[in-house]
Amino acid sequence: MRNERLTGLMRPHGSARPTLPLWLAGVLTAVVLGFGALTVYENYNNALREGEARAVSSAHVVAAHMEWMMEASDLALRRIEAAISGRPIDSSTELILDLERAVGELPVGFEYAILDQDGQTRFSSAPDNTLPNHAERAYFKRLKEGEALTFSRLLDNEQAGKPAFIIARRIGSGSDFLGVASITIPNDNLDRFWSSMNLGPNSTISVIRDDGWLVARRPLALKPINLSTTEWYPLTREKASGFHHNPVSQIDGFARIVAFWKVQDWPLIALAAIERQEVLDQFWRNLFGDALFVVPMMAILVGASFWIYALLYRTAARNEQLEQAAERNRFLLREIHHRVKNNLQAVLALVRLQRLPQEVRDDMARRISAMIAVHEQIYNTDQFEEIEVAPYATRLISDIASGYDMPVKLDLDLAPIALDRDLALPLGMIINEVVSNAFKYAFAGRSEGKLSVRLFQEAGMLKLVIRDDGPGIAEDARTTGMGTKLISSFVRQLSGQSEIHNDRGAVFTLTVPTTEEAAEAA
Repeated sequence: MRNERLTGLMRPHGSARPTLPLWLAGVLTAVVLGFGALTVYENYNNALREGEARAVSSAHVVAAHMEWMMEASDLALRRIEAAISGRPIDSSTELILDLERAVGELPVGFEYAILDQDGQTRFSSAPDNTLPNHAERAYFKRLKEGEALTFSRLLDNEQAGKPAFIIARRIGSGSDFLGVASITIPNDNLDRFWSSMNLGPNSTISVIRDDGWLVARRPLALKPINLSTTEWYPLTREKASGFHHNPVSQIDGFARIVAFWKVQDWPLIALAAIERQEVLDQFWRNLFGDALFVVPMMAILVGASFWIYALLYRTAARNEQLEQAAERNRFLLREIHHRVKNNLQAVLALVRLQRLPQEVRDDMARRISAMIAVHEQIYNTDQFEEIEVAPYATRLISDIASGYDMPVKLDLDLAPIALDRDLALPLGMIINEVVSNAFKYAFAGRSEGKLSVRLFQEAGMLKLVIRDDGPGIAEDARTTGMGTKLISSFVRQLSGQSEIHNDRGAVFTLTVPTTEEAAEAA
């Protein structure tokens, strides 16, 4: 039976051994992959955020450029109005010379013209010298109806010639409509401006009217476009600037980051749109560059993980062998103490069979029982080095009290103290002798009694105080008798000091040093 139990203890548990290393390797790999994924995700978002910021700043630049053009154009239109100064609008040489002096030099490509109240062009700085009639055009009608300033749409059917848009001012006040002064701004003005911004080949810059109609765009749109139906247009009603990820452009089908910025003091909105793929191309290039460094590092980490796995596996195997050896030793120690206890019980049975006086036989039985209790406490709790004194002493005292069957009240105050097993046995024997003497002599023939036992530590000293409420102990009985001799022997074994005196009963005091400092002081 014993061999089978030992075999069970030594049976290998290799199937559970690799669990910890595998988990560590898996966690390390997951951490590396998670960190890599988080880094890629952050870099992806950072690339988009950089694209958004770049688009917004570009829209701001376009807005500032348009504000300058509008200010320059409006100033020229006001000078034209001042030069006319109530004169009839015609093609007279004098009026034309006054207009040329008033306008001065406009930006390259800008052309100005004056129209009379019937929409007929009376003068134009365009080199083709064509003088069309604009009476049916929408912008002319709006001015004739009372608007002070207006803009035409890009590629409107009201516009002839190369792609451009018109900024026009009404001449005359109230119902006194004299005509219109206009400046035509070519769309290719944005081409030159766009090339200086370096936004990418598929990026666009645009200007729209406040109502959503396209005024100018690079690259040129092929038809008039109303952008008020786009997803980002409602944002322009709420904020002065912002951006939106447009999934598909309704003009050319590209997915772009569209940023807008309202032109200050003008009913125009500047747009800058950067293709998402152009923004992400840089991200992918950066990712590829990082991968050239990260992938080898991950390979090294994975290799290191397996190397650590192998080390931990071997360590776990050695630890398991050590644990098996420790468990085997614990088992053997339990067996030893169990066998010692059994042997002591056999001795106890032999003592009880001997023809000895009853009192002698009972004293020997109690002493042997005290030794049995130590070994039983050891193998029941697997405390082979130290023994908890409180439960051990409680059992001893309770067994003695039940053996005498006297009406004695027990008052036990035992601190939770752990002692070396070599100290626990002498202490138990002392408790056994003192408590037994109390039951034999202090409570004999009484209807009630009280026994108090205190065990505590103080300043590196273990103190045991056993007090009864009996008649006390005579002076001549303190140094004679087998119990007294045994107590003295066990006190010397503990390197302690004991004292017994009378104080409304017998009081036994034991002091044992538990530290080297206390032992030296004692």
